[in-house]
Order: sequence, then structure tokens, then C-alpha cells
Amino acid sequence: MNSTNTPAIPYDMYESPQEVLIILPLGAVKKESIEVKIQDYRLQIKGMRIKPQLKESCLPIQEECYRGPIELIIDIPPQVYFDKIHSKLTADNTLQIIVPKAIVPEKITLEVEYETE
Repeated sequence: MNSTNTPAIPYDMYESPQEVLIILPLGAVKKESIEVKIQDYRLQIKGMRIKPQLKESCLPIQEECYRGPIELIIDIPPQVYFDKIHSKLTADNTLQIIVPKAIVPEKITLEVEYETE
């Protein structure tokens, strides 16, 4: 559990030279409840995991799945295009967050200007 007493959300993170890809399976989380923010080089994901509608006659025998608010904070590298980060929720309720990297050249040559009086 994290500091808000919600269970840890498993996620996968992949990296290419162009981007970082974060994949979170969000079963039972509705798109309307998902909130993604960036602050201080941290990606904050919040949502609400809901219980499915059941018949009134259904009584629980075993309940292990967490229902309630979810929250995850992921550190992201500083050399990214923050204004181009985007996300999408797939049909199988997997949240994908694409973080484009800022391309840092290996070497830059600057021209020195000469100022005459």
C-alpha cells in the first residue's frame, strides 16, 4: 500500500530512444474517473475502481478484489516534452501513457559572434 492506503497498481514501463511508454491495467475503473496530472517531474494517476452491479440475491463468498480509490505516482525523467505527453484507454481497459523524450544532441557547435564598437 502507498501513503494513501490504496493498494499498489502494477504497471509496466518501456523505453525507446524517442519515448517512455507506461502501461497500467485498470480493470473495473471507468474512464470518467481517471485523472492524470504532472507535477514536479511526477506523473500522478488517480481513479476509482468500482464494484460490478450484481443481483440483490448474490451474497459474497469471497471478496479479494480492491474496490475504491486508486492512486499511483511515477517519476518521469526531466528531459521530456511535457506538453506532448498523452494517454489513451484501450478497449481492454489498459491505460497507456506516452512520454516523448526531448532529443539531446551529443554535440552542439556554437558560432561566436564578433561585436565591433
